[in-house]
Amino acid sequence: MILESGENLLLNEGKIGWHKTLAVTNKRLLFLNRDTIENEIRLINILEVYPKTQSFTGLTQLVIKFMNGTEKSLIFKSGDKDLLAGGLNYADSNATNMANRYVNLINRVLR
Repeated sequence: MILESGENLLLNEGKIGWHKTLAVTNKRLLFLNRDTIENEIRLINILEVYPKTQSFTGLTQLVIKFMNGTEKSLIFKSGDKDLLAGGLNYADSNATNMANRYVNLINRVLR
């Protein structure tokens, strides 16, 4: 993964899809497929992020609220398994902890 000048990788642990990871830098959210950047969201376009747990499924989401008022939700996968975190068979605390780590970091960088 190649970062921009003056950009630092802050967090790169959230599995969000098949071989996909959400990475946070001081400038962007990066959607990685292994070490290749597939997509990005510039932090300057984000108003805030917050966690949201769906009551029916137990899935914890990271919700990104953009400056233009739109939102995008991401769901983290369970640690070693290629399954979504949360639900009836997985500890909700793992997904909640991961979402909270991302929320706290991203909101701190946005300030």
